[in-house]
Amino acid sequence: MSDDVAKTSASLLARVKNLSNEESWRRFVKIYEPLLYRYARLRGLSREEAAEMTQACLARLVELMPDFDYSPGRGKFKTWLRRLANHRIIDMWRSRRPAVGASAVLNERQDSEAELDAIWEDQWQRKHLRYCLTKVLDEAAPATRRAFELYVISEWPVERVAETLEVSVDQVYASKSRIKQRLKREYEQLMGQNLPEEGNA
Repeated sequence: MSDDVAKTSASLLARVKNLSNEESWRRFVKIYEPLLYRYARLRGLSREEAAEMTQACLARLVELMPDFDYSPGRGKFKTWLRRLANHRIIDMWRSRRPAVGASAVLNERQDSEAELDAIWEDQWQRKHLRYCLTKVLDEAAPATRRAFELYVISEWPVERVAETLEVSVDQVYASKSRIKQRLKREYEQLMGQNLPEEGNA
């Protein structure tokens, strides 16, 4: 994955610096709450621990975002957020065994850097893509949404979708195309980069 992949929209980060911008914060939380939770679960935390870690990270973001300086030359938000998550995960591990020092916990739970990179990158892309797809489907006409869900998400044969919805096969293909075009625009607006060719929400 190239160095430019999965760069968070600078405009979204700029808007959430203003804590009173409730709409931007709702959008921000919709993306990053599931990302942080899933990452914590994949790193071995229980559901309760992952939820606690996620809320701790979000609370810290509320404190830090007003002063956060988005500067690609100083490192990406993606890297900064992962570092914050990793610190909180280590805190959770230490809380399980308070008598054990931080270095011992790290040695015991050490995952390779490549494995951690792969987990974070995969979840980063999936959660942003899922957010964009949900938004596009929510805004789509019901018939277009249903055709897309059955054909693309549920992977029904196109003929079965057409018969079930009482439309032509061409209309099913057109619904898929409309959703994909809107998804592409939404993703590029949010992320500042092209939609991955084989992206999977």
